[in-house]
Amino acid sequence: MKFVDFAQIVRPECHGAPDFIIERAVRDSAIDFCKRTGVYIPEPEEVSVIKGINEYEVSIPSGTELNYITDVFANNLKLQPVSYPRLLEMVGDGATQGAPSFYSQRDNAAFYVAPIPDATDTLRVLYSLKPSPTSSSIPDTVGRENREAIAQGAIYRLQMMPGQAFTNPSAASNNKMLFEREVGRALRQVKYGFSGGSLKVRYRQFI
Repeated sequence: MKFVDFAQIVRPECHGAPDFIIERAVRDSAIDFCKRTGVYIPEPEEVSVIKGINEYEVSIPSGTELNYITDVFANNLKLQPVSYPRLLEMVGDGATQGAPSFYSQRDNAAFYVAPIPDATDTLRVLYSLKPSPTSSSIPDTVGRENREAIAQGAIYRLQMMPGQAFTNPSAASNNKMLFEREVGRALRQVKYGFSGGSLKVRYRQFI
């Protein structure tokens, strides 16, 4: 679903807003929404473990960034998440190796395991994504399920812009409240599965 497709919802509340500004506001709203809720969930990925290597990446579609890793499994055993400084302590000088039992996500590109693997293996990684700052769309499954929420996030951002024909701080406050309510709804949906369908999306390229 392209960000420009949200304009028909946003424009009536923000008369006079140029299309490119609407698209930017929708993108910012979608990034914020996906980052905070974790609703953009691709299919789990199988990552090949290499002996002696403890840094790994997941394959993400163009136009997206890794949001956060939800779970990592090795042979159906769940690895425990730890902070990156703690993981560095566990790795030490790298002399001690073994089957990975812990993982840490340092940034939006890679994750690390400890101890350093002493054999080849396969990790099953569950994670969420968010649109990149240069993206122009999100998967239809995410956009349609959360269309109103993302639109409300864009509307309040536009209405908070100073000195514009569509500036409206009072309305912005209300729309921000509605957006925050939808963030809460989506968080519960992801955590407890209140959805009428799967939130997982298959890989496609979004640019």
